[in-house]
Amino acid sequence: TSETLSVRIGIATGPVVVGEQAGVGEQSKLAIGSTPNLAARLQGLAAADQIVIASSTRRLVGNAFELSDLGEHELKGISEPVHAWRVMAVSEAASRFEASHGAQVTPLVGREQEIGLLMERWALAQDGEGQVVLLSGEPGIGKSRILSALRERLEDQSVGTLRFQCSPYYINSAFYPSIDNFERVLKFARDEPVDSKLDKLEALMVAQYGRPIEDVRFIASMLSIPCEERYGALPITPQKFKDETLRSLVDLTEAAARKQPTVMLFEDLHWADPTSLEVLELLIDRVRTIPLLIVLTHRPEFQSRWSQHGHVLALNLSKLTRAQSSAIVSKLGGGKALPAELLEQILNKTDGVPLYVEELTRNILESGFLTEHNDRYTINGTLPALAIPASLQDSLMARLDRLGSTKEIAQIGACIGREFSHEILAAVSPHSSADLERDAQRLVESGLVGRHGHTAQAAYTFKHALVQDAAYQSLLKSRRKTIHQDIARVLQARFAEHIQSKPELLALHLTQAGLIDEAVPKWLAAARLAAKGTRYREAQSHVDSALAIVTLLADAVRANVEVSLLVTGAFCRFAIEGYASESAARMLARVEAVLDHVTDTNTLDIALWAIGVHAWVRGNLPKALATYERLTALAEKTGEIDRMVFAYFCLGTALNNVAQFARGYRLLEFVMEKYQTERHGQFVYAIGQDLKTSTSSFIGMIRLWSGRANEARHYSQLSIAHSEAIAHPFSLAMALSFASLVLAEMGECEDAIRLCKRCIELTELQNLPHWRAWAIFGEGVALVRQGYYDRGLANLNQTSQIFQAMGQQTGSAWIRAWQANALAHLGRFADARRQADLGIQSCHETGEILHLPWVLHARGIAEQLDTNAETATAEYWLNEALAAARSHDNRWLELRVAYSLAGLWRSQGKRKEALDLLKPVYDWFTEGFDTKDLIEAKALLEELA
Repeated sequence: TSETLSVRIGIATGPVVVGEQAGVGEQSKLAIGSTPNLAARLQGLAAADQIVIASSTRRLVGNAFELSDLGEHELKGISEPVHAWRVMAVSEAASRFEASHGAQVTPLVGREQEIGLLMERWALAQDGEGQVVLLSGEPGIGKSRILSALRERLEDQSVGTLRFQCSPYYINSAFYPSIDNFERVLKFARDEPVDSKLDKLEALMVAQYGRPIEDVRFIASMLSIPCEERYGALPITPQKFKDETLRSLVDLTEAAARKQPTVMLFEDLHWADPTSLEVLELLIDRVRTIPLLIVLTHRPEFQSRWSQHGHVLALNLSKLTRAQSSAIVSKLGGGKALPAELLEQILNKTDGVPLYVEELTRNILESGFLTEHNDRYTINGTLPALAIPASLQDSLMARLDRLGSTKEIAQIGACIGREFSHEILAAVSPHSSADLERDAQRLVESGLVGRHGHTAQAAYTFKHALVQDAAYQSLLKSRRKTIHQDIARVLQARFAEHIQSKPELLALHLTQAGLIDEAVPKWLAAARLAAKGTRYREAQSHVDSALAIVTLLADAVRANVEVSLLVTGAFCRFAIEGYASESAARMLARVEAVLDHVTDTNTLDIALWAIGVHAWVRGNLPKALATYERLTALAEKTGEIDRMVFAYFCLGTALNNVAQFARGYRLLEFVMEKYQTERHGQFVYAIGQDLKTSTSSFIGMIRLWSGRANEARHYSQLSIAHSEAIAHPFSLAMALSFASLVLAEMGECEDAIRLCKRCIELTELQNLPHWRAWAIFGEGVALVRQGYYDRGLANLNQTSQIFQAMGQQTGSAWIRAWQANALAHLGRFADARRQADLGIQSCHETGEILHLPWVLHARGIAEQLDTNAETATAEYWLNEALAAARSHDNRWLELRVAYSLAGLWRSQGKRKEALDLLKPVYDWFTEGFDTKDLIEAKALLEELA
C-alpha cells in the first residue's frame, strides 16, 4: 500500500484501507468492509487516528464525516487505481434524521412529484420570489427523507442551507430550534468563556452577514450568554426585548438569503414552541421578496395558519402504493426476492408507510428465519406464528428484545429524550465504562439509534420518535421512575447552568420520577422565567403542567404553591388576552376558593392584587375595593411597612375611581413617604409597574380633581422624572399618559399633545397598547378643548375601539363623556345624548362614579347647544352634574359645571343667580389661576359683576 494511505488505529498494527477490496494486501491487519452500519462503526474509530476510505465506502458514509480528497492511487493487489479520501473529523449532524440515520438512508421511492414541486419552488425563490412549502404527513411517511433528497439535489449548486429541528422535550422552551441551530453552527464548548462565545457570535452576525452590533445582544440573550458587560444595559420592556429578538432572527435570516439564495429546512413543526412560531409568522410574511425557500414539515394534527398565502404551498404526503412498498422491500433485501407470502404480509401490515415497511423488513431480515440463496430468500422450515409482528410497535419491540443487555441502554436513553448524550447515559447507567461503550456501539449498529461525536462527547438520536416510544413503554413504571430520578440528579449536579435557563427540563424529569414536591417549584420557576421574558404562552404551559400534579402535594404546602401557579397563569392570560380575560377569571375563581388557606404573605398579597385588578378592569369596582380593603387590613394587622406600602398603593389608586379623594390621597402619600427603590422596586416584576411612578401619577390626578392644579403638575412631573430615572418603559408610558390627561383637563393643550405624541411613539416602540390607547385619548381631549372636534372625536373613537377589543370597562364613562362633548359641538345631538346616557349607565353598573359629573355635564352641553331642545332640560342635566361633583368633592368639575350653568342663566337674563352660583366656587381656589377653566370662569365673573 501507498504511504499516503497508511493509518494506525487502536488494535491495528498495520495500514488500513476501507473499501471494496480492503484486506487484499498482506500488510493489512484490519478490514471493515462495506457493511450497512459502516458509518456507525467509523464513528468510534475516527476518534483514535486517521482512516482512509475508498469509493464504495465513500458513498456509504454520506455526510457523516469531513473528508479530504486524496485523489487516485495505485494499490498492491488491486488492478485499477483507487480513489481515496482521508477521514478528517466527524461532522456535526444538523438534523435528527441525519443524526439518527447516518449512512443508512431509507430508499426514496415514489416521491418524484414532491421533489419536483420543491425544485420548482426553489427556482422561484432563486429569482427573488420567496416561497414556503408545508410538508405534512403522518409519522414515518417520509417527510425527513424528502428533505434529505432535496439537500442531495442542491449540493452541486452550493446552496446555503439553514436547518432547524424541533423537539417534543422542548415544546415549551422558547426559541429552542434557533438556539440549537446557533450552538451547532458556532460549535460552543460547554465551558467556553463568555467573551469567546460573543466573539464567535459577532463574527457570524456582523462580519459574515452585516447585521448591526446592536442586534448581537438580543441573540446572545436568547442563547443565555451574559452580555451586559460588553454591550451595556438596554432599558426596554421585556415585551419589546422579545420583539427585537424576533426581529433580529428574521433580519439575520434575510441577510443570509440576500448574501446567497438559501433553503431553510424546519422539521417537526408540531413540536415547535410558541415563540418560534412567532418568528416563522414574521418570516413567512416577509419572505415574498427574499431569495429564500422555506420547507416546514409537520404531522397532520398541526393546524397551519399560513396555507392561504399565495406564496405558501401545502403538500400532504400520501401513502405508498403496494408496488412502491415492494420496491423498498427489494432494495432493503439487496435485490433478493422475499417469499411471496412473506412479502404479502409485509405489504398488508405496513399500509404504505415507508418507515413501517423499512422496520418490518429489517426485523424479518434480522430474525434468522430466512436463508439467502442466489437471487432470493427462503424460509427456514415453518415460519413461527409471531415472526411477523402485528404492528410497528411489536416490530420495534422484537428488534429491541434481540439486543439483549443493550436493550437497557436504549431504555435509559428513551427516558433521557429523543436525543441523549453519552455523558448523561454514563452517569445514569449501572454498567461499567467498557460495557457501556460496547452496548452503545451495538445499539448504533442495530440501526435504531444514530450517533455523532467522539465517545465521551458522543450524542445519540433515536431513529424515530416511535423507536423511543417503544423503548420507553417497554420499561416497568417503577423502573422508569428510578431512571428519571437518576437523570434529574445528574442534571442538577452536572448541568446546573443549562437547567437554570431551562428549568422545565428538570421539572419534566422530576415529574416523571414522581418527585412532586421538587417538580412543582421547578415548573413554577420555569413559568416565572418565561413570563419575565414575555414568553407568556410557554409560561402558561408550564403552569398547566404544574397544576396537573399540584393536587398530589401535601395539604400543608399545597395552597401556597397552587395559588402562586394560578396567579402566574392569570398574569400570563392578562398579557395574552388583556386584563379582562375570561380564562384568567376562571383561574382567579380557583384562587379565591383556596385563598383562606394561603400562609405565605407575599403570595397572598399578589393574589389579592390580581383579583382586584381583574375586577377593576372588568368594571366591578365594589369587588375590587373589597379585595383591596382586605389586603390593607391584613397589612395593617402585621404592621409590616413593605406590605402596607403595597396595600395602600392598591387601595389608594382604586379609591380615585370611586371619588374618595381625601382617603386615597392619604394612603398614596404614605406610599410616597415610605417608598425605597431598592426595597419596593421589585414589585415591577410582580405586577409590571413601578409603585412610585403609579402612585405619583394617581396623586397628580387626585389633586387636580381636588382643585390643586399646581400640586397636580408637580406630581405629574415627578412621575415622569422617576420613571425615566429607573429606565422602566412601561412605567414611563403610564407617567406620560397620566400627565397628558392632567394637562389636557387643565386646558394646557399644546403641552398635553406633546406628551401624548411622546407616549404614543414610546408605546408603539415598546408594544404597550394599553398606554398607547390612553395617550390617544389624552390627545383627543386636548383637541376637543382646542375646538378641533372632528380630529378629537377620531382619537376618542379609536381609544374606545381599542378598549372594547381588550374587554376593558374602567374609564369607559370618561371616554363617552368627551365623545358626547365633541358630538354635541359638531351638531350631532342624538349621538351625543346616546353616548352620555351610555356613560351614565356605565357609572351606575360598574360603581365607577368618578366620571359621573363628566357624563352628566356632557348631557347638559348637548341639550344646551341644541336649539330645538328645551332650556329646562339643559338646566336639569347641568344641575345633576353640579350635585354629583359636589357630592364627590370634585372641585375641578364643580367649577366647570358651574361655569356652564352660569353661562346658561346669563343667556336667560338671570345674571344675579349666575353670579351667586359661580363666585363662591371660584373664590374657593387658591392656585391654578393660569389654567383654562379658571381663566374662563374669571372672565365670566367680571362680565356678570
